[in-house]
Amino acid sequence: MVQIADSKNYKQEYAKFIEPLIDLQGKRGNIYDCNNKTLALDVPNFQLFVDPKFYLEYNKTDNQSFFNYVNSHFYVNVKEIIEKNKSLRYISLGTIDPKNIVWVKNNLPKGFGLIKNYKRFYPYANNVSQILGFSGKNKQGLEGLEKEYDLYLAGQSIKQRVNITPYGNLEFSKKPLNGASLHLTINEDIQNYLHFQLKEALKERKAKMVIGIIARPDGAIVAMDSVPSYDNNKFSNYDYTHIRINPINYLFEPGSVFKIVTMSSALDSHTFSGNETLFCENGKWKFSGHTISDVEKNGDLPFDKVFAYSSNICSAKIALKEDKEIFYKYLWAFGFGKKTHIDLPGEADGLVKDYVNLKPFDLATMAFGQGIGVSAIQIIRAYLAIANGGYLVDPYIVDYISKDGKILYKHKETKKQIVQPQTVEKVKQILTLVVEEGTGTNAQVKYYAMGGKTGTAQVASHKGGYSLSDYTGSFVGIFPIDKPQFVILVTVFDPKGVNYGGEVAAPIVAKLASMLAAYYKIEGGENVIR
Repeated sequence: MVQIADSKNYKQEYAKFIEPLIDLQGKRGNIYDCNNKTLALDVPNFQLFVDPKFYLEYNKTDNQSFFNYVNSHFYVNVKEIIEKNKSLRYISLGTIDPKNIVWVKNNLPKGFGLIKNYKRFYPYANNVSQILGFSGKNKQGLEGLEKEYDLYLAGQSIKQRVNITPYGNLEFSKKPLNGASLHLTINEDIQNYLHFQLKEALKERKAKMVIGIIARPDGAIVAMDSVPSYDNNKFSNYDYTHIRINPINYLFEPGSVFKIVTMSSALDSHTFSGNETLFCENGKWKFSGHTISDVEKNGDLPFDKVFAYSSNICSAKIALKEDKEIFYKYLWAFGFGKKTHIDLPGEADGLVKDYVNLKPFDLATMAFGQGIGVSAIQIIRAYLAIANGGYLVDPYIVDYISKDGKILYKHKETKKQIVQPQTVEKVKQILTLVVEEGTGTNAQVKYYAMGGKTGTAQVASHKGGYSLSDYTGSFVGIFPIDKPQFVILVTVFDPKGVNYGGEVAAPIVAKLASMLAAYYKIEGGENVIR
């Protein structure tokens, strides 16, 4: 909208001179968290312009103080601009600093005016930037939810001539429509705490990157982030590696957190009952011309302790007994090798070796999460299936979309049963054992039952084979394991010093679970660590 100096005579004369053709932009829709905190909104800004012809003909006062402000603010000589463009009707000078807008309005000389535009603003900046993304100067969504839901969020843009009446009112033949608003499953309080914990881990472990996700069993994402992050109010200052949504598009070899597929497929297919004992070769096993190693030099282990103590050797033996047909049936059922359909742009499919040409050694290593590329969102989706009773669900972030008090869209849960309830209960028992006495003891939460799985994966080297110094440490927890309300994932990439998932990721999951318990007033269970 156009605002001009507050003089009746000036407005009458100005209306005769010009009916400006201006861009009218409807406001972009807001984005809210689950508690109606505003995460993204349009805030007004004002563009200053001058009409040199009108100024020279009608302005008879000294405007030096105003000129001094304009000159210093925009680094121009406004008097010189006017003198050199005497016949022009419109010259844009730039956008007024919001803190000065009241003074500018009160001191606006004849021949100067303001056009009201909108600028996108993100109050929580770094905390939730990768999910929200940002929109560009043309108001089009370029990343994150701003891009994915641009058709809903975008306000209408129209060009029209605006008639200024003798009394200074603006007459529009048509007003642009505003955009719709998104209401997310994200809880900004939880998101903020997750962001803080990930930053602390990045600093403490001198890591390359840290990813975290907290989701409900139905697939609703409560918080999701990766660090280093960026301020989406100043997105042009950052490299794209900070901007991209790493939890959904950064692929990595997951290590032993992938054993959720190995244990579930073995039990659900009845290849194993869960009562078997396996020989773990005292920590070294030569197979198919290669050596598979365990951290611990275990001999015989019961089925559940194979996973509690995270034996790669016995996990490989389990998968080999299943054979690739059964293993791949469940790998695909858990959603690996394809998108989860989360409502964000740029999701990766993942990398799964060709089934037809798969060699026995490939199957053996895949059983403990090596030789497969996954995203963090794919991993958490697999654990959601155990948390919700055996159903594959699609993770989602937008709960509903509204406009003018009406709901335009509401998320509808879709789920498919992939493992039987009895399998779920056995897997939950194993995941509980991991935390009680296995590799995940650092994920214990006082007064609550936690279940989960650690993972420590070597990083593939660009020279071939695997690096001897670069690792990825993960922990995925189901909390509380007896009555699941959340699945929590933390993955630390290339930590320095200690690199085991049970050391670098499990303690963070414990802190997040403690916060969730306090925030949501989750009751503690019986027979838990006190």
